[in-house]
Amino acid sequence: MTDYFAIARTTRPADWFERILPALPLRLPNATIDYWSVYHVAGAGSWSVGLQGGKVVVHKGIEKPIGVQISMSAGHFREAMFGALRDKLGDVLTRLGKPKVLPDLSRLAIDQRQLAATVGVGGVLAVVVRDRAVDDEYAFLITIGDQPAGQQAPTTTIVADLDDLVALAAARTPPHKLLTGGKLRISGDLDRPAKLLSALLAATKPAA
Repeated sequence: MTDYFAIARTTRPADWFERILPALPLRLPNATIDYWSVYHVAGAGSWSVGLQGGKVVVHKGIEKPIGVQISMSAGHFREAMFGALRDKLGDVLTRLGKPKVLPDLSRLAIDQRQLAATVGVGGVLAVVVRDRAVDDEYAFLITIGDQPAGQQAPTTTIVADLDDLVALAAARTPPHKLLTGGKLRISGDLDRPAKLLSALLAATKPAA
């Protein structure tokens, strides 16, 4: 069994998507999602990740219909998945007194109609996470829907400090308060993140 928090920082994107991710003991809803999440890692390639019958399915390349596309550099992919951001997630779990394991999402109910509404919000979000510990920042471009990724200017830019995010997570801050608590600096279309969050929360409610 693979321990996500022990995956080496030197893991290549191809190994993660094609070998490790499908084998992780993830606890996911027993559902099939109509949309694919596509990850573009500069210099490494693109991979489409889907949920089919409660199991993660990964295809190299771009599959449609696309729900969301996430574009990043290889270095920022490494820090997000196996480096600074992953380690901070472990810190949050430790502060909460929880075991360092990935969350159990099996009780989420997927509403396909609401997922379609989420995709319909559209837009391009630039997310920048600043890490004061190493005086660096990690940038991710999130494209909602199947418009060409990385070819349009962001409709909204969100800048956050990594330590602030950890503190908010440790305090179990409700998702909507993340947008209104002043710790996230949002420019551009200020309404779009709230619309996306509302639609996403409606699409993934805990099962009764």
